[in-house]
Amino acid sequence: MNWKKTIYDSLTGCAALCDEVATISSRQPDIENYYRFIFLNLDCADLCRQVAMLYVRGSENTRLLAQTCIEVCEKCADEAATISSEDARRVFAMCQQAIRSCIGILGMDQPEGLDTVHPKTTPSSLFYGIDLRETLYN
Repeated sequence: MNWKKTIYDSLTGCAALCDEVATISSRQPDIENYYRFIFLNLDCADLCRQVAMLYVRGSENTRLLAQTCIEVCEKCADEAATISSEDARRVFAMCQQAIRSCIGILGMDQPEGLDTVHPKTTPSSLFYGIDLRETLYN
């Protein structure tokens, strides 16, 4: 899979901002009003960071986690929309950007002619550099 740096940057940027805002929010004098916002920011940061790592690595599980990331980012953005602060507005905007990045991951084209659900053959590229003779004869 060819990855795009903008998707990676968006996800890691969201993770960094959500971590930062969760820390800032935890120092508010009326912290009781921020509990859900703090925990959603932490969840969002963890998922965005993990999706970014899977995406760069080209993991087959990237799409699975990207779908979950969309759902958590939506919750985080919705909660941020209920809070009237500059930090919450930044989180809202960054979560929207991360959602678009995850949608981009979900929409990436599969290689043509490759049925990933019921593959008829295994692509030879998976075996590049593997010498099976040692396995067969030992």
